[in-house]
Amino acid sequence: MDNWSRTTDEMIYSMLTESTGTNMLDSGGDSDRHWQRNQVKSFEDFNNEPCLVLLDQDTDYPYYEKSTFHHLANSLIYLKKENQELIEWVEADKYNRSDNPEGRCLSSLDDICKYMSNQSHHLTGELGLETRVINTYNSECSLTQTLQFITLGDTYDSDIIALAIHNGADVRGGYTDYKIFKICEDMFYMWYEEYDEDNHYDLIANI
Repeated sequence: MDNWSRTTDEMIYSMLTESTGTNMLDSGGDSDRHWQRNQVKSFEDFNNEPCLVLLDQDTDYPYYEKSTFHHLANSLIYLKKENQELIEWVEADKYNRSDNPEGRCLSSLDDICKYMSNQSHHLTGELGLETRVINTYNSECSLTQTLQFITLGDTYDSDIIALAIHNGADVRGGYTDYKIFKICEDMFYMWYEEYDEDNHYDLIANI
């Protein structure tokens, strides 16, 4: 199945199981990187996992873990046409590879930032929106995996992002190829769920 015939949920599953390698500097041992653990799970396993799990409930510091799969499935729409255009841009013959001996690729942050900036008007209808890179590791986050994404302008200037998922062990590396999605801002940016003892059961029931 090619990239642009997949549904949003299927693409998220593909990203969660995408190998990001086993560099010796990545402290995942033989099989403890996210992609290695995810590859033994089926699409149905992800789909059936709880959206929210309460951990350390019997301690002074209970906290939630939020399913990355469900969070993304509930807040993203995979943009097939835009992703095909991105792949064509990466592979274009007109690209002068002498400017970048390692070549342009879907996992390069600099390349995808450049693409998003160049495509600002096409993707959002707005000219001159600057790219911003956001990594959920740098803020309070309940997700089971770290997200890194490129957005255009301020938070609500654009609902189009280029998303990578951290599939390694060390958060400084091991990110998937970028894919372009449309987001529901109110849901996508809610990646932190603070524990509230009084409302815990209502929260679980409403997910």
